[in-house]
Amino acid sequence: MNSINFKRRIVFVSLVFGLTALVVLNIKDIYSLLDKIFTVLNPIILGCFIAFILNIIVENLEKRLLDKVNTKLVRKLKRPISILLSLAFFLLIILLVSRIIIPQISKFIEVFTNSFPNIYNEIMKFLAGLSNEFPSLQSKLLSSNLDAQAILKKLVSLSTTWAGDILNIINSIFSVIANIVIALIIAIYILAGKEGLKSQFARLFATFIPQPILDKFYYLLRVTDNTFKAFFIGQFIEAIILGVLCSTGLLILGFPYAFMIGSVVGVTALIPIIGAYLGGLFGFLMILSVNPLRAFAFLLFLIILQQLEGNLIYPKVVGSSIGLPGIWVFVAIIISGGLFGITGIILGVPIIASMYKILKDYVNKEQKALE
Repeated sequence: MNSINFKRRIVFVSLVFGLTALVVLNIKDIYSLLDKIFTVLNPIILGCFIAFILNIIVENLEKRLLDKVNTKLVRKLKRPISILLSLAFFLLIILLVSRIIIPQISKFIEVFTNSFPNIYNEIMKFLAGLSNEFPSLQSKLLSSNLDAQAILKKLVSLSTTWAGDILNIINSIFSVIANIVIALIIAIYILAGKEGLKSQFARLFATFIPQPILDKFYYLLRVTDNTFKAFFIGQFIEAIILGVLCSTGLLILGFPYAFMIGSVVGVTALIPIIGAYLGGLFGFLMILSVNPLRAFAFLLFLIILQQLEGNLIYPKVVGSSIGLPGIWVFVAIIISGGLFGITGIILGVPIIASMYKILKDYVNKEQKALE
C-alpha cells in the first residue's frame, strides 16, 4: 500500500513539474492567449463588476424601502424599480464627478496657460539668485535664450505632432464606450435574473462538486462578497471625508480654489492611499498659477492631511469595515499595486482582507480543536 502511494506521489509530482515546465517554456504564447481571452471577456467582466456594485444599492433599496410598500404594483415591479433607481443613482454619481472634474480641468488649463509666463519668470529669478553660488547654472541660463512664450509655442508644436494619432484615439474612445454599454446591458440582465442565475449555478455545482468541497466554496464566496461590499462602501465614505477635510482646511488657511481642489482630491481618493496625491498634483499646479510659495505650502498641508487620513481615518473607516488591521491595508496596497498597477491598488485591499478573514477563521478553528 505504501509502495502504491509512493508511486502515486511520484506521478503527481512529475505531472506538476511537467506542467510547470510547459508553462514556463511557453509563457509568451500563454500570456498572448490570455490577453486575447481577457480582451474578448472584458465587457462581461466589467458587466459583472458593475452588477456587483449596483447590487449593493438594489439590495438596500429593496430591504429598506420597497419591501415596506405593500401595494400590489410595487411588489410586482420591485426588481425593475430597484434596478432603475440604482442605475439613476450610479449615473448621478458619474455625472456629479464629471461635473466636478471636467470644468476644473478646463479652468486649470486656462488659468495655468495665462499664468505660465509669470510663473516662468519667477522661477528664472529664483534660479538667477542661486547663480552666484553655482556658476555653471548661470552659464546654462545665459546660453538658453528661451522665454515663456517660446516654451508655450514649443509645447503647442509638440502637441500637433500627435495629430496623426487622433483617429486611433477616437477609435479607442468608441471601443471603450461600446464596452461600457455592453457591460451595462449585461449588468442589468444579471440583476434582473440573479435569483435564477444563482439557482442554475447551484444545481450545476451540486451535480459536479462533492458537498463538503461545495460548502467550503460557498463559505469563500460569502466572505469575499461581504468583504468587497464593506470595502467599496467604506472607500466611498472615506473619499467624502477626505474631500470635506481638504476643502475645509484650505478655506481656513486661505488657499485659493479651496472647494475645487478639495473636490478633486476627494474624487481621486476613491483610489486607495495614493489617490489623494494625484489630486494633490492638480491642486499644486492650480495654486502654482497664483502663488508658487503657497503651492509648496499646499503640498506640506496635503502631506500632513494624508498622514492623518492614512494612519487614522482610512484604517478606521475602511480597515475596520473589512476587518483588516491598518498595517495589512498598507501591505496589501504595496504588494498588489506593485504587481497589477492601479487595478491592483483598488482591488488588492478587499482581496487581501478576504484571505485574512479566511485564514483567521481557520486558525481559530484549529486552536479550538487543540484545546
